[in-house]
Formats: sequence, C-alpha cells, structure tokens
Amino acid sequence: MKQSKTKVIGITGGIGSGKSTVMDMLHRKYGAGIIVADRLGHLSMEKDTATYFRMIEEFGEDILDNNRNIDKNRLSEILLASEEKLKIQNSIVHPFVINLIKAKIEDYKEEGKNIVAVESAILFETDCDKLCDEVWLVTADTGVRIERLASDRGYTYDKAEAFICRQKSDDFFIKRCSRVIYNNGDIENLSKQLEKCIED
Repeated sequence: MKQSKTKVIGITGGIGSGKSTVMDMLHRKYGAGIIVADRLGHLSMEKDTATYFRMIEEFGEDILDNNRNIDKNRLSEILLASEEKLKIQNSIVHPFVINLIKAKIEDYKEEGKNIVAVESAILFETDCDKLCDEVWLVTADTGVRIERLASDRGYTYDKAEAFICRQKSDDFFIKRCSRVIYNNGDIENLSKQLEKCIED
C-alpha cells in the first residue's frame, strides 16, 4: 500500500474506445487530476527542446516546416514507413513523457487530489502501469470504434480498421487490467460502471 491517500488509476485501451470520455467523466464527476500521455508527447516536439534537437539529428531537417517547427504529418510518414525509425522515435519521446507523468502525479498528490487518472494507449509497453495503483481497460465494439474514428477524426473505414488492427487486442489488456469498462456509447451505463469502479 502507498502512503499517499491519492489513488493513481491508469486508463488504457485501443483507439476509438472512448478513453477521453472516461477521463472527462472522472475529472468532472470525481475531481480527478488528469494526465494524458499523448498531450505530453506533443511537448517533446516543441521548438528548441532537447527532444526537438534529437529528432532533427535522427530524422533530418526534412521533418521541419518553413517556421522550423516539426511537421507532425511528415514525421508520421517516416515512422509509418519504418519500424526501426519508430523505435528510435519512441526511445526519444517515451523517457521524456514518463518523467513528466511522474512529476505531474507528484504535483497532484501535493494538491491533495484523491484520484489521479493517467491515460495512455501504451501504458504497459512503457511500464507506466507501474506508476499506477490500478489499471482500467476502456473498450468498445469494433464497429462502434470505427464509427467514432470516422465521425471524430474523418478516418475512412479502411484507415480506422488498419489503426485498430495495429494495436494490442482486448485480450492483451484484459489479462493485465484490474477492471474493464464497456463504452459503446450509453453515457448513463458508463456513469454507473465508473461509479462502481470508484466505490469498490
């Protein structure tokens, strides 16, 4: 058991499962401190940071736009085309993000937050699950996830399906998570599931 009264909950699951909805509900209904790994990852690309210069060193100046900002589309094209370059990128970004997550958890503890929620699709792959007291899987039917990606991000069916197929299966998560939250779009049902998770 941790000394702190703060409970750190990892929120994970595949693309389009609705992790952001769960995070929003935890924040609004339960006052949880929110940490979203993707948002922190974007900070690693900010101009003149150490990680910014390392990316230019590894991938060349072709990844920069006219204002010398990292062009995320150009970078993602490089990473999609090469597993090796994706590994290099992860070795730059992941330690940066993990350090920020650790610092933000401590900040929230000092603020006296009862709950801190850490959202990441790759919580286990980056060992961030070890920073959490519990990890909850958010999942939804594949068809629902594809519809969300189409409406929220403008993905085609094929692109949405390709993204889903590239990620870990629910079986991978279910074996490792304390709880499973089904989020097929019924907000009332989602709210009841979260209430049960919080109260147990």
